[in-house]
Amino acid sequence: MNRSSKLAFLANGKSIHIKRWLLYFVDRGYDVHLMTFSPEPIEGVEIHSLEYFGRAAYIIRALKIRRIVKKVEPDILHAHYVSHYGVYGALTGFHPFIISVWGSDILRDPKDSMIRRYFISYALKRADIITTTAEFTGGYLVGTFDISRSKIVRIPWGVDLEVFTRGYINRIKEFRARLGISNNAPVILSNRHMDPKYEIESIINAIPHVLKSYPNAIFIFIRGAGSSKFENEMKKKVKRMGIHPNVIFIQRFVTPREMAIYLNMADIFLSIPKTDQFGSSVIEGMACGSIPIVSDIEVYKQYLKDGVNAFFVDPDSPKEIAERIIYCIEHPEIKDEFYSINRRIVEEKEDWNKCAKKMEELYERLLAS
Repeated sequence: MNRSSKLAFLANGKSIHIKRWLLYFVDRGYDVHLMTFSPEPIEGVEIHSLEYFGRAAYIIRALKIRRIVKKVEPDILHAHYVSHYGVYGALTGFHPFIISVWGSDILRDPKDSMIRRYFISYALKRADIITTTAEFTGGYLVGTFDISRSKIVRIPWGVDLEVFTRGYINRIKEFRARLGISNNAPVILSNRHMDPKYEIESIINAIPHVLKSYPNAIFIFIRGAGSSKFENEMKKKVKRMGIHPNVIFIQRFVTPREMAIYLNMADIFLSIPKTDQFGSSVIEGMACGSIPIVSDIEVYKQYLKDGVNAFFVDPDSPKEIAERIIYCIEHPEIKDEFYSINRRIVEEKEDWNKCAKKMEELYERLLAS
């Protein structure tokens, strides 16, 4: 693949994962373009801002994207999130065309309506290559959408192991002092976006059960790219429940290094969606040594075993969630035990540098074929 090759992406410009991919290819010398409804400046990337126009203007948006693709004349078009950008990419008719699935776009969104399912299936079938991050997803695509396994490639997003690692002792002290958290208070972190699909409310409902045994426990929620409206609803709920002294909401966007510090500060992190594609948030927590408490869904069993290097819970059972949290607080020794397993898994399977190289090699094979 010629280093002057043009790569065009259809994706969320505010996503930290997307920015990381784009900056990698900029650094590698490619001409990188991004078409997005959520524009933010990204050094070295030419941004093509898309206007939304409202729900009724789907065809207008699709035609505009098609015109931009025709003008840019990329060597590869790569869309992220099937049910949104993936559909627009498929409608351009451009090839070679890659779609990266994210999880909810194939696990949840097709259930919204028959029309939405049709367009998701259409987009997947139009793609030359479909990338997934989880082993489970490949089989799901084959069984649910009748996609040929030959065009499904697993490339994890990976994490930067220099950032997501154990350490940050002085920064942890700074964070605790700034947030008013005592040195001996257990810290439980929700590091998924503030969004109902991550069952944030179930976590909040579990808090009173934990506080009966550990009244000094602190729960931290990070909004990330989530909804401020939903966050405000959860704040009101916390206030009504009288548990607000034990709950901290981090409203601003946090950098990867800040996230690593929060994960190091936390004894436990929670990721309990009912569907997922093994989110990077889980990998980051594993790499930093926080104890994973996750939902009992098939995708997480790729790397995690209940009671061995994580704890599985029913997302609909706040009592069960609380029981697992209490157990972790009462058995601090398992933090080191789990970390020794999880760090090795991440180093072998989820090293960002190795994953990025795999994506570049995929582009090279696609253009050479």
